[in-house]
Amino acid sequence: MDQPAESFAVEVDPFYEADLRQMARAQNYLRWQFEMVAPFLRGEVLEVGGGIGNFTPQLAGVAQFLTSLEPNEYCFNQLREKIAPLKNAAAYRVTVEALHQVIPAGKKFDAIVLMNVLEHIQDDRAVLAELKKLLAPAGRIVILVPAGQWAFGPVDVRLGHYRRYTKGYTRPLVAGLQLELEHMRYYNFVGIWGWWWNARFARRENQSDAQIRLFDGWIVPVLSRLETYLPPPIGQSLLFVARQPKL
Repeated sequence: MDQPAESFAVEVDPFYEADLRQMARAQNYLRWQFEMVAPFLRGEVLEVGGGIGNFTPQLAGVAQFLTSLEPNEYCFNQLREKIAPLKNAAAYRVTVEALHQVIPAGKKFDAIVLMNVLEHIQDDRAVLAELKKLLAPAGRIVILVPAGQWAFGPVDVRLGHYRRYTKGYTRPLVAGLQLELEHMRYYNFVGIWGWWWNARFARRENQSDAQIRLFDGWIVPVLSRLETYLPPPIGQSLLFVARQPKL
């Protein structure tokens, strides 16, 4: 698989910060992504990679209590400000690999959610194995990731992506962790073709504001409703939910 070249660690990556600010303006798209994961969240929820809080307040709205982790200093400061009014949320500046520094021993979560985060982690299996230890019985790891390795391109490299996911890659990943694959599907059939074009032909190294405005304003409202009833065979995103077997 392609791997990022000369990318910053996410803790200090300025392009990562800029991309989150750019995507924060795509409100219809953010709402759609949240609606993908919301049905699988309940109780005590751990958000790995809160970013600038594009999803955190909404996640707190369906959680009994939300704990959010974000290692990037700029993003963490934005995240902390955004959740300050919330009574049921807390944020910590820490990487997922060092989460034991802030999570009390014996703490268990009903759901752990990673929204466009796992692709930034080189050893995704090792991180998921650590997160599994934090799951309550029948708890879920809910993961939204970029899909379609064939569309991997310069923007992925600049964002520090190690891969884009497929169902074929994901099934053995979950099985190897001895988790149950409760749910898996692709989303955003239109977006993957735009990403592929930008990667393979335009060779863009950043996302286009004009493309995002067009997609968010005109395509997402229709496409999100259509894909509710007609799951696409491929898409820009893959959602998968892995569940801890009941004791």
